[in-house]
Amino acid sequence: MPRRVLILSADVGEGHAAAARALREQLERCDEPVEVTLIDGLAAMGSLLRSVVSDGYRKQLRVAPRSYSLYYWLLKHAPPVRAATKLMLTRLGAKPLSRAIAEHNPDVVVSTYPAITVVLGYMRRRRLLDVPAVATITDMTGLFFWAQRGIDMHLVMYEASVRDVERIAGRGSAQVVRPLIAAEFLEPRDSGAARDALGLPRRGHVVVVSGGGWGVGDLDGAVTELTRIPDATIVCVTGRNEEGRARLAERFAGSDRVRVLGFTDKMAELLAAADVLVHSTGGVTCLEAMARGCPVVSYGLPVGHAKLNTRRMAEHELLALASSTDELVAHVERSRRSEEPRPRLGTSSAVQPDAADVVLRARLRVRPIARWRLRAAHVMTSIVLALGVGIWVMSTDELDAIAAVLSHQVKTVPTNGVDSVFVIVHAQPREMTFVAGELKHAGIEASFASTVVPSSATLARLHYLGDDVIPEIARGSLLHWIHTPAELRREQRRLHLHRHFFYLEPSNPSFGELLLGHVAGGQGVTGAVQFGSPAAGLSRSLREGDVVVVRLDRVAGSTRTIGRVVSALRESRLSGRPLPTRSS
Repeated sequence: MPRRVLILSADVGEGHAAAARALREQLERCDEPVEVTLIDGLAAMGSLLRSVVSDGYRKQLRVAPRSYSLYYWLLKHAPPVRAATKLMLTRLGAKPLSRAIAEHNPDVVVSTYPAITVVLGYMRRRRLLDVPAVATITDMTGLFFWAQRGIDMHLVMYEASVRDVERIAGRGSAQVVRPLIAAEFLEPRDSGAARDALGLPRRGHVVVVSGGGWGVGDLDGAVTELTRIPDATIVCVTGRNEEGRARLAERFAGSDRVRVLGFTDKMAELLAAADVLVHSTGGVTCLEAMARGCPVVSYGLPVGHAKLNTRRMAEHELLALASSTDELVAHVERSRRSEEPRPRLGTSSAVQPDAADVVLRARLRVRPIARWRLRAAHVMTSIVLALGVGIWVMSTDELDAIAAVLSHQVKTVPTNGVDSVFVIVHAQPREMTFVAGELKHAGIEASFASTVVPSSATLARLHYLGDDVIPEIARGSLLHWIHTPAELRREQRRLHLHRHFFYLEPSNPSFGELLLGHVAGGQGVTGAVQFGSPAAGLSRSLREGDVVVVRLDRVAGSTRTIGRVVSALRESRLSGRPLPTRSS
């Protein structure tokens, strides 16, 4: 039976698609029977992901390239951003990609785009893919995304990348292969014959300026400056950027030394005819030029991975890096004057195997995550989420309406026919005897509430005046509600209260405080009418059975507040008395 190979590519720049086509060509030329299928893996992961990744990336490079540099920097240096990106890709893309792979039933799956590689690695480690997963890496940088632990084999183009890939994905996870470029770039081609075929002059120098498949970068600036070289013919390739092609064609319409092309399938001839390539993005086009022995100068798009990749290639003397138009012209002139033999990349099959051979020999190397670990991870995630939601619910005061129903917050108490209201005074223990005396002088008895139990002497004085004391919950930190039952029971014992007792709730009680207060045997009292600052007015007149809460936070205003309570009671013809000692 022929071995079935599924290649997943993406329409994100021409390099990934070119690598996929080159791999398909190699597989179809091999001696053993192979069935090769090439699909858009990014489209298979869903229209939403394809739109965000492909269209968003293209717009960033054309409209706001610096924003892509910022995102790429965060992706590399900020693990939470990298984790969030991978989470989005795997959550949205794993299931639809798994269905697409199952339709083709392959013996091995190959990815030529990093975002697809991320999802494939996720699927392999979680037993969603049971055939070898292979990924191509055509860049020297960005390996934190190109290389994944779940990939069985990475096909790298540069020897320098092997160690970095294996540090991420494990030993034996990387193999250097001949460049994944079309076979025509590896075939010998005479420069003069290539120029004749393209209609370019044999004499003088030919410079090819390329912005990749999307025609990005400072193509206008590069072509304008290179026309300063007297005998140079410049061929500018704008890819699928029709707007850029039309603009450049109009600008240099009167020049016989500048030729503007859109997307072309003549890159093999162009690179054979050229003395130097000026390229903005790096990647596969640079591999094609080096296979042709054509020097490369990088200029025009110093952002994101292109910037880092070209820097790394420059460190290995694979290309020259120009950060300005003056440097660009100098590098181009230096490259064309060089009489040294041009090194050709990927011409020695004895050193580097074909990518097709490695793909067909691919075996299952990755050990999937143990099932018990996956289950444990799911359980722990559920527990953490439940705890998080539970803590928020118990700590927030946004659910006080529900809590009021569950815990039966008290605002009125039956009076058994007595024309009275129940008065609760919140005050500090050291102020209670003074306030109790003021109330006694006005003929009012009350229940005093404090977060701190008063001393025995204060309790005795209050009881002598006809008052009593009830507990109060103190507001504290986010998780203070956990201590509510212990605090209430401790105050219950010190005040010698019955098992079912009243207590004063804080101003904005959390759900946890109300619920646990009820569990402790307490009945939360919130009050039907509140007296606070002297300037505040009553929302309504007092009624028989109302619980009236008087909050005295300062001694200075206590006399005026008590006077307002007395006036309200007289207007309503009601008396004030303490709460019953036992809640119903």
